[in-house]
Amino acid sequence: MLLLTRIRTNPFLKTQARKLEKCFKRLLLAGLRHTLKAPAAETVDSLKDINSILIIRPNFRLGNALISTPVIDALRERFPSARIDYLATDKTLPLLQQRPVDNFYSLSRTAILRPWQCLSLLRLLRSKRYDLAVQVSAGSTTGFIATRFIHARYSMGAGKGKHRRYSVEAEAGGTHTYDAVTSLAKALGVDCRNRPLLQLAPQEREHALVQLSELFVLKQSPRSDKDFVALFVGGHQKKRWPLTYWLTLLDALETLERHYVVFLGPEEFRFSQALQQRLATSKQGVLCQPRPIREFAAMLERACVLVTPDSGPMHLAAALDVPTISLVRVRGSLAFIPREPYDTMLWQPDVSTVLRAIQSIATVLPDSPRFTQWQAA
Repeated sequence: MLLLTRIRTNPFLKTQARKLEKCFKRLLLAGLRHTLKAPAAETVDSLKDINSILIIRPNFRLGNALISTPVIDALRERFPSARIDYLATDKTLPLLQQRPVDNFYSLSRTAILRPWQCLSLLRLLRSKRYDLAVQVSAGSTTGFIATRFIHARYSMGAGKGKHRRYSVEAEAGGTHTYDAVTSLAKALGVDCRNRPLLQLAPQEREHALVQLSELFVLKQSPRSDKDFVALFVGGHQKKRWPLTYWLTLLDALETLERHYVVFLGPEEFRFSQALQQRLATSKQGVLCQPRPIREFAAMLERACVLVTPDSGPMHLAAALDVPTISLVRVRGSLAFIPREPYDTMLWQPDVSTVLRAIQSIATVLPDSPRFTQWQAA
């Protein structure tokens, strides 16, 4: 565990480990394609007696897990009487609470150093004798292995390349990553939400209001529980913006008469001291230290907009129907940016551009379903 912690917190080691992981997975996947027999082609209508389904998305990144969530509803609509289970990871499992799933199974990061845990999990899933295994992501090697080795009667996933991988193959999604799930739903003959989904319990929302009130009370600012600008200081590797950029943006935000909350994730905790010092004299902003993911989500739901790089919280905001201002640094992010009318994408923006986007957000907020509900309330 100490080795894994050092790799995750060291940018150079993290980059090198990811390169090695991708290389190993490519070789493993190529070997499996040539040794495993391709399953017989089926259509959804030809599937018989589907009483148990396993959704497979064992990914440790929050955004990737959230993107898969609408497929739960699509399968529930297509097979209303079936038992639906979900294979996730211990990190992303909290995101799936409150969803219509019968049983959850999770993969831990410790399995990387303890492969017998993976084998034990595969044996357990194989013993369940699933009728249908659904792999949500076409690019997941771990998901492909699980899909094939649990020996479900049928399998389903996105087709990729000339080699058949699944009994039922959906067409590859469009240019946006959210299209992958809608393509699976289309193959099932049903519609589904075209963005992530996260459901919160009433008590989680009530607790969030208390937490936000305490933050602003400590700042001796008026209570602002649903009209604040949220900023997430984080991101993955090259998608991350430097600390100096955020400090400059915080200075600029002081010119607006809007409260704002700066959220930190576990990997951004090292920025805490510098941000706290900058906000010490702020009249508008407060710093929120890392929180459990569902507590963070319930607080974020009350924001009028989230300013963020391409990150897990960006998809979390999309799942909560919170408008986003996405600060994009690399072209690879373009396929992941939320795309509703109230979402804004800014390509390598300077601080003044971000400030103008925040100022203009009120003109598009009325198009947001959640904003309309609040106004009605």
